[in-house]
Amino acid sequence: MKILTTLLTPVILLGVLIPTARASDAVTFLPAAAAAILPPRSTIDQLSSSQFVTASTEESVSKSDAKWRRQWAISLAPLFASEALDAASSYGMRELNPLLAGSNGGFGMKATGIKFGVIGALAGVEYLLVKKYPRSAKVFTIVNWTTAGATTGLAVHNYGLH
Repeated sequence: MKILTTLLTPVILLGVLIPTARASDAVTFLPAAAAAILPPRSTIDQLSSSQFVTASTEESVSKSDAKWRRQWAISLAPLFASEALDAASSYGMRELNPLLAGSNGGFGMKATGIKFGVIGALAGVEYLLVKKYPRSAKVFTIVNWTTAGATTGLAVHNYGLH
C-alpha cells in the first residue's frame, strides 16, 4: 500500500497541477482553495496585463515584462509538481535534514507539510515581488525552472534507492 501511495501521489498531483496552466482553470479543479487564494476569475493573461501593476508603479509595462510574467506564472506548475514528486519519493525514507526529519528520523507528513508550506510561502513572496517589480519575473522564472529541475533529479535519485 505504501508503494502504491508513493507512486500515485505524484501522478495525481501532476494531473491536477499541469492542466491548471490558466489560473481560472484552477477554479474548476479546486473550487474552495482557488476561491480563497486566487482573485476572482483571473487568468495568466490578466496577471500579465498592465492591470497587474500596482498604483505605486507609475511606469508602463513593456511587452517583454508581460511575457516574463506569463512565463513566471507558468513556471510555478513544474515547481510544485517537482516538490510533490520529491515528497512522494522521500516518504517513509530516512531524512538527513533535521528540520524535516520526524521523531523516528524519517520523512513523513510533518516534513511534507513543512516542504509545501515553505514552497507556498516562497511562491507568495515571488507573487508580491513580481507585482511590485515586474522585471523580477525573469529572475524568478529562471530560479523556478532550475529548482524544479534539481528537485526532480533528487526525486529520481530517491526512486533509485527504493
